Amino acid sequence: MNEVSNMLCTGTCYDNQRAANPSQWNLPYIPTARNLEEKSLSLDATHHNGATELDMHSLFGTQEVKATHDFFTNNQKERAMIIERSAFAGMGKYGSRWLGDNFSSAEYMGYSVTGIMAHNIAGIPLAGSDICGFIGNTTPELCARWYVVGAFYPFSRNHNSWDTIAQEPWNFDTVYQRSVTYLDIIRNAMKTKLHLIRYYYTQLSMVQTNGGAFYKPLFFEFPDEAGAYDDQPLNVMLGSGVKLGVQSKYLGVDTTNFYFPAGLWCEIINRKGTDGCMTQATSGTVATSSLA
Repeated sequence: MNEVSNMLCTGTCYDNQRAANPSQWNLPYIPTARNLEEKSLSLDATHHNGATELDMHSLFGTQEVKATHDFFTNNQKERAMIIERSAFAGMGKYGSRWLGDNFSSAEYMGYSVTGIMAHNIAGIPLAGSDICGFIGNTTPELCARWYVVGAFYPFSRNHNSWDTIAQEPWNFDTVYQRSVTYLDIIRNAMKTKLHLIRYYYTQLSMVQTNGGAFYKPLFFEFPDEAGAYDDQPLNVMLGSGVKLGVQSKYLGVDTTNFYFPAGLWCEIINRKGTDGCMTQATSGTVATSSLA
């Protein structure tokens, strides 16, 4: 959270600091239609260079990330791992980003997929979301499913607010079905992420050098496939070599139809030998299990 924040006052703290005609109420469009100065500075505040906070708010966070990156890279000779929230064009060169405070719901789990895609398209490839949700109480099923979805984020973390139930993995050692527990599912998801980490590292390094996107819509790799443009939260490409089909939208659904272009497709973590591969003669949907 690196944007300019003011947790005590809304915009200004004293009446004599308030602009006579606040600029935010003259904007043709106000995102969320809420007070943009809530827990923040006045948008009419003036920076050292004469620019207003209205024009500098997001750039401030990016400049802060750049300064931190340059310090560790140039002065300390270390590689910096910076995770921030406020961003402006070009920030992806210096740091990573998470999607901000989200809600513990299947709906927001789905939003995370398209949100990370959007960040990659905008030049911030190392992006991720709070697994299990941040605001509100999660459930064992939601947390387990979100771990499976989050195993494929470029960046992932379990992050929780103070006034909610604990959501560390060991709190969900209850049975999902048969003898499989939600903890087993979470543990397998974490192992999946660790098995793929070298692929992620290679692909992200290539993006950093050559440009492009890592976590991206299926149509980026298959632009001529009409079906590749449908249902983006369920159909993701990780680099050019891995297609992700994961149930990221609903709870209580164990078998889902995912779109596959024609060709030979094999499970990346293959415990079935040749039975873990399928030949898709024509492009279309295939039903697969996506949790246990």
